Amino acid sequence: MATTTFRPNQRLVLFGQRLMQMGRSLFAAGDFTALLLAVALLTMPVLALEAAGWLIDIRTVLPVALLSIVFGFLLARSHYNELLCLIISAIYGMCFTLMIAAINQSGNFGTAVVNIFVRLSQWLYDAATGGINQDELVFTLLIASLFWFLGFNVAWHIFRIDRVWRAAIPPALILITNNIYYPGENRLDIYLIGFLFITLLLLVRSTLDAREWDWYIHQVRVPKQLRQPFYRLGALFALIALSLAWIIPQNDIEERLDRFQQFMQTDALVQISELWNRLFASVDIQGGTTTSDYYGGDSLNLGGSIRLGDQVVMLVSAPPGRRYYWRSRVFDTYDNGRWSSSLSAADTRLTDPESPLVIEHESYLEGARVPVQQTFTLALNASQIIYTAPQPLSVNLPTRTDLRYTLDQNLVDQNMSVTVIRPLQVLYRGESYNATSLMSSATPAQLRAAGENYPAWVRDTYTTYMPSLTGRTIGLANDIVRLTNATTPYDKAAAIETWLRDNITYNELIPAPPMGRDPVDWVLFDTQEGYCNYYASAMVTMLRSLGIPARIAAGFAQGDFDEIQGAYVVREKDAHTWVEVYFPGYGWVEFEPTSSESQIGRGEPNASTPPPTLLPTQTPPPTLTPTPTATFTTVPPQGASPQPTQFLLTPTPMPTTTPRPLIVPTQAPPLPPMPSNNPLSSILPIIVGVALLLLVALLLVLIGVFLYWWWEWRGMRGLSPIARAYARLERYVKLLGVRINNLQTPDERRVRIVKALPRAAQPVTTITGMYVSERYSSRRRSKDRTPRGVAADKAWIEARTTIVGRFFARLLLPWRK
Repeated sequence: MATTTFRPNQRLVLFGQRLMQMGRSLFAAGDFTALLLAVALLTMPVLALEAAGWLIDIRTVLPVALLSIVFGFLLARSHYNELLCLIISAIYGMCFTLMIAAINQSGNFGTAVVNIFVRLSQWLYDAATGGINQDELVFTLLIASLFWFLGFNVAWHIFRIDRVWRAAIPPALILITNNIYYPGENRLDIYLIGFLFITLLLLVRSTLDAREWDWYIHQVRVPKQLRQPFYRLGALFALIALSLAWIIPQNDIEERLDRFQQFMQTDALVQISELWNRLFASVDIQGGTTTSDYYGGDSLNLGGSIRLGDQVVMLVSAPPGRRYYWRSRVFDTYDNGRWSSSLSAADTRLTDPESPLVIEHESYLEGARVPVQQTFTLALNASQIIYTAPQPLSVNLPTRTDLRYTLDQNLVDQNMSVTVIRPLQVLYRGESYNATSLMSSATPAQLRAAGENYPAWVRDTYTTYMPSLTGRTIGLANDIVRLTNATTPYDKAAAIETWLRDNITYNELIPAPPMGRDPVDWVLFDTQEGYCNYYASAMVTMLRSLGIPARIAAGFAQGDFDEIQGAYVVREKDAHTWVEVYFPGYGWVEFEPTSSESQIGRGEPNASTPPPTLLPTQTPPPTLTPTPTATFTTVPPQGASPQPTQFLLTPTPMPTTTPRPLIVPTQAPPLPPMPSNNPLSSILPIIVGVALLLLVALLLVLIGVFLYWWWEWRGMRGLSPIARAYARLERYVKLLGVRINNLQTPDERRVRIVKALPRAAQPVTTITGMYVSERYSSRRRSKDRTPRGVAADKAWIEARTTIVGRFFARLLLPWRK
């Protein structure tokens, strides 16, 4: 029989027909529309996270989410069970996520892959050792991986087991949580509405499939072109349902949200939140601050650039004529760019659901502090932080306050060191509360005379050693003090404050500090640029190195006073950190080292004036006149009950001082690179190399598994072992160039195969004979475990070994016949 030849255009037509057959085998009626709906369903939460300002790379997350739907659909249409499909999906998801992320990185692909492994290893090390690493790339990879599994879940439950709600609930939880905790002005409701509309359309599709199957079982003719009008009618009813749900009033919705917020503020979830803030980049609210509730988190990290918007945060009514800060919390512990509070797990958590908050303070000198009342009106959608002027005395709300309670040895003088105040009920836009604070009214002369008799609770917490503080930072602090002849804690604090204001340039667009470098050292000696977090951190760390108790306070600067409203308008761009220094008898006093903010006036001119800049190598300046000491008079307790001891201060006249030189860091020879704290740094190249080899090996294995499935199992579903062995035989002999004519009988095909492959004559003859017997006789099909099925499998394995061996022999030794 003559061999049939095909022209190129005929082969193209056959190829197109095969593709159409494969498409019809994959897509049932309505599957393509359902696939588009599934893609749109998973796109909604991705776009919502992007609109809310989460620090994710949409170029990576969105393609991964869309690809997961397509790949999940193919697995749902395969014959594999759910566990095997989940494993396959996880392997491919890891590879695709890594590849897409590498494509979106700068540089060539190989360098990008190595960089990703390096940053992942550093993140894992920091996570295991308690460090801070908010690498946005790692966060993007984790979010992309999450959406890959969500995509598999969506495709599996829509196309395999037809459970739409199981597919919709996980991404719906992401949407709802994102909406609840987003305080900005962007409308995220549109994504939730779109998500619900798509879900209802998928339910319409599921209902129609169920009805069609029921009609098929009962032999009822299904009308043609039924799906389009069914979808149109379902879309109409979905729009009506969503419109009614939107306009129906919900009286208890605020109460439910409050209960949910209270649950999210439990101790266990607060600890989880702290871990999240340590390892993941937080949502970028309105393109502005990098911590939720504006410095309300349990840690403050010195990172890269910030973006502060113009959104109004709150209005504050307070007596004009004072310098205000609106404080959210304080931080006292520093290590390698991370500020935290030793009072986060405070000795006392004061919670009173019925009474307003009242703070017990240590006894101050007469006139050292004065009570100032403020009224705060929120302009944010929601807030979980109470803001007050320092130092808070009372708040007219039920609150939960983290503090440390101390009592002196005589059991007379008590103090509550407050780190953060939270409302028991979430505060929403337009709600107001009143606060009273004890604000400092001390003059420079009084602070100079305060002395260094610090209470034990101050020495134990606020003068502790900071492990990451570098030697040259300590040396710079000592140089500033030495060359300005500052002798009292106040003069030392004022000298360092002035040096930072004059020598560090304010810049909100600085890059993130290099890994392995202390950010304070990096700003002081390398960039000489930074924003308020860096100014305040540098001042506190240098003061601590001199034995002066200091801490960082965070919240907002006072904002702009609006005479019409009679209140300070506080905007997002006013988010700020400053320094608080402790003085015996006067408590915590604010300092402002940030050059973009005006200095704090203290009721009388500062003795020091901005001096010219001098290098440390110049002649030392003249010594200042000795600072006078103040006379303290003890006032005995009044009345029968013991009262806090009060002190009266009689300041002496201030001496006249000579100008003091300003210190700048000396330009020392370049220092050798600082050793990394990560012990993996020396073996990191080896780890990356091994990881790349494993990745390549994994890809080769995946390619092998795919080829095995393509040649062994593609299209074999439902065939008996004998028919499957015969179909595989015809498929495999194509590797040897043997073309089977559809017009040939099975025996004619056997003769042609045996002629091309004499060594496989026996298994080929066995398979062909069993196939003819099963196909054309009245014998029933053999099952997998029957002797004939086992014999067919055994014959096929023998034939496959011969075919594959001959294929590789011809590939490697083409000159041999």
